[in-house]
Amino acid sequence: MLTIIKNDWKRMWEIKGALILAVCLTIISVAAAILLTNKAVVKGNIAVVGESKANLDSHYFDVTYLKKKPAESKLIQNRYDAVITMKKDGSFTIDTIKSDDLRNELENAIQNPEAFQDTKMQSERRIGTNIFGYMMMFLLMQGSLYARLFAEDKEKHVAERILVSPIPFHNYIFGHGIFMTSLIFIPSFLVVAVASIFGIDIGFSLLQYAVLIGVLSLLSTAFALFVNSFFNVSDTANMICNSVVVLTSVLGGSFYSVTKESSIFNKLLHFLPQKDLLAFADAWEKNSMTNMKQYELIYVILLIVVLLAIAVLRTRREYIYSRSE
Repeated sequence: MLTIIKNDWKRMWEIKGALILAVCLTIISVAAAILLTNKAVVKGNIAVVGESKANLDSHYFDVTYLKKKPAESKLIQNRYDAVITMKKDGSFTIDTIKSDDLRNELENAIQNPEAFQDTKMQSERRIGTNIFGYMMMFLLMQGSLYARLFAEDKEKHVAERILVSPIPFHNYIFGHGIFMTSLIFIPSFLVVAVASIFGIDIGFSLLQYAVLIGVLSLLSTAFALFVNSFFNVSDTANMICNSVVVLTSVLGGSFYSVTKESSIFNKLLHFLPQKDLLAFADAWEKNSMTNMKQYELIYVILLIVVLLAIAVLRTRREYIYSRSE
């Protein structure tokens, strides 16, 4: 296995331009995730009209107090997300063309601000989970890039010669896997560590990031080897791998949630490992870990094992079959 890792490093260093570019892109993507997460605070633009003030937390809402109610066109133009008219007796009306969810949020925020803040903090992703979500797609795509050495071995029938060598075939696959995982994990973790040293809020501890990035790196490696085991042309495998990663990462909520938690579609999306990893990370950051969240992490780990096993068995069977013909 060590021989495979050394050989992979030697081959990758021969194309060090591509290696340096890939590492730089990894560093840039993780750094961008950290910076964007710390700067991106999405607030609702709320206009309040009336003599009394609405008790809205400035952390969640950007409140503008007006003497005169703005025209409805301001709502259509997205100048305001909602207009709240406060009356002398303490009652209020809410005008919005957004969803009923926003209307309900505003009602809860005004009527019971403390309970609203607690609910909001539990429902919203925190900094660490957002950073992890933003870097997820980019790190998963790294796997297909570093799997090029395994793909080249298949194209040049090197893997076929491994079958008749003293090296166990699973060690050959795992050697590639360890090399790929290291190239994905090390640059990503170093960026997070540097950000922590400079006092940037990264949400999780470095140990927690080591676990999360480690599992994500293993998933990226396992999926890339799995896809490449079915194709003998590296470009085809790379295209399919990246397409699946982009689609499933978006659906899995890497950047934002695409469904409501209670919807049937959302429950189906939990088959995607990205969704489960994010759910586990979210619960871990909020100190609200449950058995269900732990099972979601176990599911991802089992999926990694299954993908690696299929990659080994599929590749081995392919070359045993080709030799028997």
